[in-house]
Amino acid sequence: MKLRFIVTAIAIAAAPALLAARAALAFDASYHREAKDLPPGLASKLTSHVSDEAEPYLDKEDEKKSDGQTYVDLQSKFEYLPTSGPDGQMVVSVKLGGAEYQPVKGDTGKGKATGRLKYLVFSYALNKGKWVETAKPKWETQDLGAAAGKQMTASAARAEKRKAAIAARQAALKAAAAQTQQSVNQSGDQ
Repeated sequence: MKLRFIVTAIAIAAAPALLAARAALAFDASYHREAKDLPPGLASKLTSHVSDEAEPYLDKEDEKKSDGQTYVDLQSKFEYLPTSGPDGQMVVSVKLGGAEYQPVKGDTGKGKATGRLKYLVFSYALNKGKWVETAKPKWETQDLGAAAGKQMTASAARAEKRKAAIAARQAALKAAAAQTQQSVNQSGDQ
């Protein structure tokens, strides 16, 4: 009985200290994490804005490819990295990236991968409901090495073969459908 009384007294005495420790580790509302994704409305506005600004860079990379120079095969999907800027303002880095290739003469494919990934980074802030550029676009490079370049080249070749096979299959299906339709029309005429 006495032991039970002592344990209860210790628990009661320790309660304020435990509550104080819990309060010290509590959530600080002045520092909060941003959502990983942008709301769809803001993302679509930013996408249309960045698409217009990215067009000259895409054209330049296409020109480099046709001139036989090393080029970046930029993907058509933007990656958004939202953060909180000064005064809680939403700041977003928009990345458009792709693998770097060296065209091979006489080859219609992408060419030989260099093993480098390049990202074109745009920086915007949301100011009174409008996206405002905070810095000029810049290139960032990630070098994965020669082995990665070989893997990228092999992967691109497989993708091209798969794309050609799918196109051939679709053409064959269209031809078969047209032939079937023609047979149905001929049998209906009789």
